[in-house]
Amino acid sequence: MIYSSKYLFMLLSMCILASCSQHTSPSILEPIITLSEATEISRTEATLIAAVDRQGEAKLSFITLFYAAEGSADQVKISGDPKSDKISFHLAGLKPGQNYIAYIEGGSQTATLKSNTVTFKTQSNELPKLSSPIPLSAGPLGIIVEFNIIEDGGEALTMAGCEIISTGSSERRRLYLPESDLNIGSHQLNITGLVPQKSYVITPFVANSIGEAHGESLEYSTKGSIVLQQPGCLSMLFENGSFYDLESLTISGHMNGDDFRTLRILLGAPSTSEDNLSGIKVSDVDLTDAIIAEGGGSYDDSRFTETDKLTSGIFADCTRLRNIILPATAISLDRNAFARCPALNAITISAGIEHLLPSSECPSLAEIRVSKANHNFTSIEGVLFNHDASEILWFPCGKKGDYQLPASITSIRENAFAETSITKLIIPSTVTSISRGAFVGSALTEIILPDNITNISEGMFQNCSDLNSVCLGKGTEFIGNFVFDGTAISSIYLKADLPPYATKDAFINEKSTIFDDCILFVPVGKKKLYRNHNVWGNFTHIEEFQP
Repeated sequence: MIYSSKYLFMLLSMCILASCSQHTSPSILEPIITLSEATEISRTEATLIAAVDRQGEAKLSFITLFYAAEGSADQVKISGDPKSDKISFHLAGLKPGQNYIAYIEGGSQTATLKSNTVTFKTQSNELPKLSSPIPLSAGPLGIIVEFNIIEDGGEALTMAGCEIISTGSSERRRLYLPESDLNIGSHQLNITGLVPQKSYVITPFVANSIGEAHGESLEYSTKGSIVLQQPGCLSMLFENGSFYDLESLTISGHMNGDDFRTLRILLGAPSTSEDNLSGIKVSDVDLTDAIIAEGGGSYDDSRFTETDKLTSGIFADCTRLRNIILPATAISLDRNAFARCPALNAITISAGIEHLLPSSECPSLAEIRVSKANHNFTSIEGVLFNHDASEILWFPCGKKGDYQLPASITSIRENAFAETSITKLIIPSTVTSISRGAFVGSALTEIILPDNITNISEGMFQNCSDLNSVCLGKGTEFIGNFVFDGTAISSIYLKADLPPYATKDAFINEKSTIFDDCILFVPVGKKKLYRNHNVWGNFTHIEEFQP
């Protein structure tokens, strides 16, 4: 009996040992979450990547990144995709130069898991950056410079501007941009109050809370000039023979009607014996720093100055005027401001001009220049266009020969080629409109208009005394009054399949009877249609051609 019990005990023990030796690992093991070191660290951003090692069949129900600035209790949470094995977290809105602590928490059905802790530091803010200054427009008492604030260094800008140092002296001053302009981008600063015939060093600066940065310096020397301390005193500077040998004149300060009357006489405009300035012969004028003011007498016995406007006739009949730079503060140039200036060779349109119209009877005008600071107009080879060169505004009368308009042109403005000396003009197909009197009085001998032109506007070729051949495009629909008046027109080529509408006075011509003396060429197969028309049928000679 005792033997039997021992035997049973031993047998049971062997069974238990055998059972233990066949045990297997559990199938549900928790994932391991690892957070890598931060990458793509900038002043305000960073990237963290979490890797999930799934050892068994356990699934995560959530995964969340926690991060906070070192020493701060305010944690930020970003949720990720719990099904992904590699999760990227982009952190934005961080503070520059700050230490951060981050870790991951994940959750399964049976446990909450936590990754390792990662620390990183964002880049610190720095000084802002800016470009070198570029001179846009310069005068005897001032200069307009442009500089570019490239970066703010990650901090709000506190000030920007230019420092002006007088060479050879301790004199220095600063001009600041307004607070509303303290931003990244291009900026212009009008530096005034300089001394004539003196050298300056101009240095742009910009600052944030970190400190102040400087661009490269610009060296600039002012010219000699006449400074008007008050309007109306220009004539007094020429008393007792002063400046009698002066051909070039630079004027700054406020100028009223009396001052412009004096200036006109210096430039050869008609005068009376009372003016007593006949011995002075000025031809070149720089008015960059002049300011046009109301008041004083009439500058030409009938018209008066208006604030910041170059009014009609203000330089008319100035027979000696050769070159002129307009005032930087002027906003408009009226029609015929330079009428009948036979020696005028070049005009410089200033920074502030917003509206302008051409002047007539300037046969020597060869170049119209535009200040780089002007955003309304541009000059291409001395010809004036609007800013994007889609409209031609003023072709100088002194340019001769043939001329081809740029392909960017879509419009020819009123009187743009009036009285010009060119004999042949090539107009691109991009042009869709030609305004009234665009070619009046020009030296054109022939011209071909593109098919996009529908309206042959009033007086388009009036007084083009040498014009003998015109080709009107396929899209022509309307012929205005006095289009061919004063021309030597002998042939009109008309591509339009249907006869355009012609006004009552469309074919008036003081030099000839167009209906009798001019041959009308129409498209092949359209002669009968034109012959039966109540206006076009008046042409004695109608022939067909292949457009």
